[in-house]
Amino acid sequence: MKRRVVWIALTFLMLIALILPSCASSTTTSTTIATTPATTQTTVKTTSTTPATTSTTRVTTTSTSATTGNWWDSLGTPQYGGTLTFRATSDPQGWDYYVCYSNAPWDLYQSVLFNMDWALNRTTWDYKGRWAPDDYSKGDIMQGWELSSDMTAVTCHMKQGVRWGLDTTSEASRLVNGRELTADDVAYSFNRMNALAGFKKGAWSAPDMGNIVSVTATDKYTVVFSFKSPSPWYPDTLIAPLDVNGVIPKEVVDKYGDMNNWHNAVGTGPYFVSDFVSGSSGTFTRNPNYWGYDERYPKNQLPYINKITYLIIPDFSTSLAAVRTGKIDICEGLTWSQAASVAKTNPELLQVTRPAVGYTLDYRDDNAPFTDIRVRQAIQEAIDLPTIAKTYYGGTVDGVPVGEIATSWNGWYTPYAQWPQDLKDKYAYNPTAAKKLLADAGFPNGFKTNIVTSVTYDNELLQAYKSYLSAVGIDMSINTMDYPGFLSFTNLKKQDQIEYNGSVSILFPPTRLIARFNTGQGANADNVSDPAYDAIFNKFMMTSDPVQQKSLMKDADMYAISHFFHLNALPTVNYVLYQQWLKGFQGEELIYWPKISMARYWIDQGLKKSLGH
Repeated sequence: MKRRVVWIALTFLMLIALILPSCASSTTTSTTIATTPATTQTTVKTTSTTPATTSTTRVTTTSTSATTGNWWDSLGTPQYGGTLTFRATSDPQGWDYYVCYSNAPWDLYQSVLFNMDWALNRTTWDYKGRWAPDDYSKGDIMQGWELSSDMTAVTCHMKQGVRWGLDTTSEASRLVNGRELTADDVAYSFNRMNALAGFKKGAWSAPDMGNIVSVTATDKYTVVFSFKSPSPWYPDTLIAPLDVNGVIPKEVVDKYGDMNNWHNAVGTGPYFVSDFVSGSSGTFTRNPNYWGYDERYPKNQLPYINKITYLIIPDFSTSLAAVRTGKIDICEGLTWSQAASVAKTNPELLQVTRPAVGYTLDYRDDNAPFTDIRVRQAIQEAIDLPTIAKTYYGGTVDGVPVGEIATSWNGWYTPYAQWPQDLKDKYAYNPTAAKKLLADAGFPNGFKTNIVTSVTYDNELLQAYKSYLSAVGIDMSINTMDYPGFLSFTNLKKQDQIEYNGSVSILFPPTRLIARFNTGQGANADNVSDPAYDAIFNKFMMTSDPVQQKSLMKDADMYAISHFFHLNALPTVNYVLYQQWLKGFQGEELIYWPKISMARYWIDQGLKKSLGH
């Protein structure tokens, strides 16, 4: 009901806005936002570079600084014990990536090659999205990597002393018997997942690893990943959490055929899988011999929490009730209106925001009328982004246009305040100018078009877009599909006019973002084919200099913005509720980052008890 009231208000304001331009001068007032100065921060990562004729090397180190005077002191002192309860929407599809598409968020028993740098100040990078620059990642089972001089291989150096968890209640675990993890284990797992070294293709392999040709253990603690063609971005492929498959023991696969039964889920992570009831819950218990230590408190063995439980709660309202009553510790994915409501009824619950995607109109830029830039610009000027921000999004976003890159990616995009004034003017709401652009393009009375969307998307916002376009003469019919049908339809490029899609990405690494408009790329939903943009893309993909990478990303983003390849929509936010007694959590996006990060959270058990739980 609240969203409908907001939409009524938005429609009313839109109608007023349509009347006012006819009475006002044609001068457009642009809104600017202040940019925050960069924070100077000393990190615990060091970078060493060997001569260009050999290789580029990154080595991660562990902080051994004193535990006073650090930014994390305000979080409190960690303590051991207690139970952390999360919500899952459904059963895991399985426990072995080779057999199933994904087992997230159930991978607490596994380690990955690299993880977020837990000691990094969150004002430098907050990890609320999926990707982080290489400099803000650190080793998990690896301690560093080298990119070969010809940029076709990445050599990863493993930490010594990483051991498989020994759960004496598990026959599969006893097979491995807590032995040390070696490079042979990594090579075996990655070859198996990527159908290399004689393995048949499994159910899924990481999308960014399709260019890999071999994974080889060159000694006990060194693994070399070789690729088909040169690129400076292969380390990023291995670091990106979702693109790194969990390492599994060969002994278990040899005996059971796979590791898809939860009883056989053996890993090197901080927890054991101790129970699973389909449709109900999953339970993980502390691995007492876990090899990991807290980067902030180097003497503290991880994990802190004794038990982590997932309750399977498909219904969102039920999960909201569960966090309100203390049955679960975190509830994710709230809208601003839901968060505001909970703030009134349950002020004791803590809230944190995460950046979220906006929804855009992806035109077929290769089909009329969208081949004409004037039509694309007219659509941008027909949409009142500031009013949508104030009403539909309740003021939780500022209404300032952005390109493809989330504003949390400092240094990778050009802030709106730095845009040329003539470009700002073209992004201001101006239905009169939009109508003139349409007339100049040969559509004085507008035109008819269509759009395809998924039932899972924000289609109330799409109705707002439709109303704005109708006001300038564009009649857009909406075709709504179930999500699998939508994906099949759009992946085959069957849409002939517009696709409703996510924009302002916080999820993907730079290589996927810049491919958004590159000719022939699968991610190019707009079917853009622009030689000038392709030239920027090609240069970016072969650049290893971080400064030049950022500069080229800015160039690509501004080129797309100035050519109106699609509607540049607003970035949004969603909310996370969590209990006061959950400590160490700062809003990290645990859907995408490895769940082993939970090993660093702790429960203030005294506070929990004092609050009646």
